[in-house]
Amino acid sequence: MAGINLAVAVPMILMMEARDQRNALTEEEIMAKARDDVPRPPEPPTTEQDQASAEQGEETVDFGPCAMWGHYPVQVVVVLAANMPSVTMTGWEGDCPPRWSIAGRLRGKTTWPPTPLWMETQRMIDTGLWLFIVMQWFIIGMFPLGRTQKWWAEPGAFITVCAVLAGTIAVIPAIDRLARFPAAIATLAWFWWLGLVVWKTLQLSWRMTTGWRVPRSN
Repeated sequence: MAGINLAVAVPMILMMEARDQRNALTEEEIMAKARDDVPRPPEPPTTEQDQASAEQGEETVDFGPCAMWGHYPVQVVVVLAANMPSVTMTGWEGDCPPRWSIAGRLRGKTTWPPTPLWMETQRMIDTGLWLFIVMQWFIIGMFPLGRTQKWWAEPGAFITVCAVLAGTIAVIPAIDRLARFPAAIATLAWFWWLGLVVWKTLQLSWRMTTGWRVPRSN
């Protein structure tokens, strides 16, 4: 399963790298953006501005990029749905990755559009995601949660099939948006997998607890 899911994720990641390459800022644009970001002294308020401020009062709302839902490309949705634990650990393609994630450590909260340094860091994050995907599915494949003749009763196999279907649709530009449907099913399957992990852990704990009980002597 590790090889199959990696084969699905790699084209999606490379497509995102190609998108970043197309939208990368030039040196002139980077210098212009740096000049625009230089803080300037505040201008003295006019009478009209004072009246507007008085009417607004204290009702000020700050809309930051971290407080809003971003519109992610379908390729990102496919990778996220098929490899939710790995994407969470790496913070891949997140607008505001957690500080403990790989993206949070390497890139911080630097936002799009990409710069040459941003893209170099992104390649390191992509490499980390590949490694996490391999380890994730290697562990899941070694410890299946469901032993049954029906393939769809095992969450790992079911998520893998959904990932293959979503990845196949995502590389076809005419119908790539339809990949969101199997990706959504894969996301729900991860909650199914998590529920089985909790249930199996409780069963194991109960068996260990009852196994340690000393039988009463007659």
